[in-house]
Amino acid sequence: MSEKDVTKFLQILGLSKREIQVYMFLAKSGVQSTSFVAKRLKMERVQAYRTFKKLQEKGFIEATLERPTRFTIVPFEALVDQFINAKKNEVTNLSDQKSGLLTAWQSISAPESEYPVAKFSIITGKKKIHSKMLSMIEESKSGVTILTTSLGLIQEDIAGIFDTAAVSSQDRKVQFQIITDISHENLKVVERLENNIAEETLGMKLRHVGMTSKFFPRFLIKDEEEAMLYAPFGNEASVLNLEDEGLWINDKMFISVLKAFFAQMWHSGIDASRRIDELKTGIPLGETLVIKDSDEAWAKVTKVLESAKKEIVLITTSQSINRLAEDDPLVKYLNKDLDVRIMASIDLDNLEPAQKLAANYEIKHVPISYMTMMLVDNKYLFMFKMPPLSDFEVESALSLVDTMYSTDPSQIERVSEMLDDIWKRGIDISEISDQAGTKLPSIEVSATETVTKLVEKMLQNNVASVLITDNHQPIGVINDKDILRDIVEERKDPKKTLSKDLNYTPLIILQGDESMITAMKIMREKGIKRAAMVKNGHLIGMLTEDIAKRAAMQIESSVN
Repeated sequence: MSEKDVTKFLQILGLSKREIQVYMFLAKSGVQSTSFVAKRLKMERVQAYRTFKKLQEKGFIEATLERPTRFTIVPFEALVDQFINAKKNEVTNLSDQKSGLLTAWQSISAPESEYPVAKFSIITGKKKIHSKMLSMIEESKSGVTILTTSLGLIQEDIAGIFDTAAVSSQDRKVQFQIITDISHENLKVVERLENNIAEETLGMKLRHVGMTSKFFPRFLIKDEEEAMLYAPFGNEASVLNLEDEGLWINDKMFISVLKAFFAQMWHSGIDASRRIDELKTGIPLGETLVIKDSDEAWAKVTKVLESAKKEIVLITTSQSINRLAEDDPLVKYLNKDLDVRIMASIDLDNLEPAQKLAANYEIKHVPISYMTMMLVDNKYLFMFKMPPLSDFEVESALSLVDTMYSTDPSQIERVSEMLDDIWKRGIDISEISDQAGTKLPSIEVSATETVTKLVEKMLQNNVASVLITDNHQPIGVINDKDILRDIVEERKDPKKTLSKDLNYTPLIILQGDESMITAMKIMREKGIKRAAMVKNGHLIGMLTEDIAKRAAMQIESSVN
């Protein structure tokens, strides 16, 4: 400590500025007379005599017996001891009076309200803020959440915040979640915290979130009951800056808002260990987050597609192929010479839409239909959730709610390898439509069975489509989407509706050398608007009334 600290202590003891000046002079020069001190300090003699008299009355200096009288100080150590003893006596007396004071207070104060009252208080100064944070951690029972900046982490580590947190976690099993901006400046502190967490198996988790400003507000929440929100003020912030200002509050609504903000940042953050590796190796990790809002997700997808330079790889469900053919979000980027590859399970219901998409993209059939992922330029990865069955009429080919987005190189590398492997094993769309084709459903349902029985059989066999038969002869196929559309939109009773009454796709069985011309004649004769052409038990193509008319016109023109 310095002379300035001694001067402050003398002020606490009740000395005036002039009295301190005289006491400090005597401490430095030894035993002196009043006139000598007055002359050296350029004080009037009368003023000096009054000051010496007050100091003697207060017990800070003592007079000698010689003539002329000289004065010496009472040792500073004795003054400190006297002060400490006086404070001890005050505490003892206050403790003795505590019971009586509380009794008197209860007799004059109003009873406490039955309803909790929201309270807050302003705390100024880093030391006081840290002291309050320490007491909150020491009193915590279940959980503490802390959000702090890169600089704040260093300051709070110096104050012992995290040491106290470790003790609370170890002794009382309090759970701690800490978010901070991990940087080169606080890397050593973070590494030490991570090592302590790992070695002592503490209930503490630490995540990194980039914070653009060193004045980012920080907060601590204890047991969801009270919170401390604090931030530096002024033009500069440093480790030693004491000019922080904090708000302590116990309002439940305010705390719930902080908790929601913390939860969102925690979800978008990355593990501290990964951030440490990034800083030490210099290899960027990228970000991984879940975008809950569909509009926000679509904005991110659009931005990434606009920046695409090399390729887009999409693996999606069989149902999404239909919607993709109707409303294609990729078509506007074709002029960028992008290589677009699409994989999906090609079946009876989506063969025609898949063929339509094949005019612009590379399409392959893969035996996977339970996920949708898009990889752009091997840099940007999107994973889309499967929409619930109740949303079978959704217009977008991509279900955007809770979209996962990542630029993490290690994750993208693994996904890229997986997609490449799936693509190599896939079957080109031309092979499906021109050669063996797609097998018909193996599960049969009689045309006289009710829809309830039909659905039960589909669920038992875990299939999405069935073959409808009449006297054991196949007459058509229908999938879960068509069943839902017929029953829900038409409000039919599945217990009374028969399979033959559904809007199934009729089958045209071609024999030997019979071709599409034969199928067209059958459609015209029977008035069928849509049919599936089958040969040797395999689907070889879909035929609609419009396609049949165009084909007939081409045949006529070629004959003429």
